[in-house]
Amino acid sequence: MNTTTEALADVDYAFRHLEFAIRLMCYCESGHIDLSRLDTDLSILLERENVSFPSGTFGNIEAVIPASQALVGMAFGTSAMVLDAAFDVAGLKRRPQSRQPNDELRTLVYMVRCAFAHNPALPLWEARGQQHARVLSLLVGGTPLSINLASLHGQPFDYDHIGGFAMWLRIRSASEELIRDAQPINPPDAAQ
Repeated sequence: MNTTTEALADVDYAFRHLEFAIRLMCYCESGHIDLSRLDTDLSILLERENVSFPSGTFGNIEAVIPASQALVGMAFGTSAMVLDAAFDVAGLKRRPQSRQPNDELRTLVYMVRCAFAHNPALPLWEARGQQHARVLSLLVGGTPLSINLASLHGQPFDYDHIGGFAMWLRIRSASEELIRDAQPINPPDAAQ
């Protein structure tokens, strides 16, 4: 059984991957990448079976930048899924009908997770039913955030919808604090 400590370590790991993907994207967008070294024939010798990639896929910056941006999207979606799972491990159930600040935060993380869960390559907002197709209003790290999920339903996810990457990092911090403060409903030792 995953503990809250392990779940928070997973969150840290996922957000480090997101940071790395963002750094790599910025590196590529700034033209710092040596395409002649990147786009070569590559063979990976593995114990079971070797894998080869021919040159020609990433020979120009027009191919590299979208690939690096896609990595950011996948890492972002993974961070949402891992953060949502940490809420579950901590016993913090989703209450989308509640307007309490902690429940609004929990609902927001879940809704971002849902946008990426079905197709990380093309995340779409999924706000079905009255409990989800509504306006989320919360204060995250002292910054107000309001998201009209009803108007976003079916739309491609955009980082600006949630206030951008800086807000996502605030959401992470607020979520981790909430998870740390949560008391498990049924601690593993209580059942014995």
